[in-house]
Amino acid sequence: MPRTKFIQIESKNAILELLQEGKSFEKIYTAMNAHKDPKTMEIMRIASSKRIPIEKSSRKFLDRLSKTSNYESVIALMIADNMWSLDELLTRVHEKGMQPFFLLMDHLKYDLNIGAIMRTAFASGVNGVITPIKSENFLTHESLRVSMGAAARIPIVEMNLFAAINEMKKEGIKIVGLHMEGKEYYKTDLRGPIAIVLGAEDVGISTRVLERVDETISIPMREGIGSLNVGASAAVICYEKLKQEVAGF
Repeated sequence: MPRTKFIQIESKNAILELLQEGKSFEKIYTAMNAHKDPKTMEIMRIASSKRIPIEKSSRKFLDRLSKTSNYESVIALMIADNMWSLDELLTRVHEKGMQPFFLLMDHLKYDLNIGAIMRTAFASGVNGVITPIKSENFLTHESLRVSMGAAARIPIVEMNLFAAINEMKKEGIKIVGLHMEGKEYYKTDLRGPIAIVLGAEDVGISTRVLERVDETISIPMREGIGSLNVGASAAVICYEKLKQEVAGF
């Protein structure tokens, strides 16, 4: 079953989308003199209907509570329950009759990229995102804000990537690395059970992980451009897979 973490969210868009999704919240703080715009009013309406505690607070209190100093008069403490083990997630995928489709993030660093990838992953039907075990929380306010809440909705697995790759290979899942020297992505069959490996923004996929993939794919670039942002690259590959599943290879 999913493990629970508590995440502070400071984006109205993310809070509203997560409330509409049915996520649970420990408490929602709002500024006493906040302008009651439509989003704030809808957040308060849904929270009240779900009996989520709403605490009106001073701006000074919210300033101290905020982790970004860029909150929008509303701060929410969400109960995140989307942390899974790979074994449990694979069992869930099989029980629901879904085709395994995963993203492996090889030490991505920036919340903006992580958030963008998480939203693409959720939108394109990825079953789960696998990331190395970290001391800091993979779910942050910024990744939740950029993903507009999708980072709290898609299953996340924190584990050693080598172990994850080995386990998935035993399940018949093809491991494909996104690498500048790989075969053009549109010339590669991405249909069927698959896990796409995305490398870190500065160094790409580590050598040790690259040695364990079944094949590599690339996105062709015009001369003078080395690569796309990893978030944009993830979107290209995820939707190429969806296209191939529908239209064939």
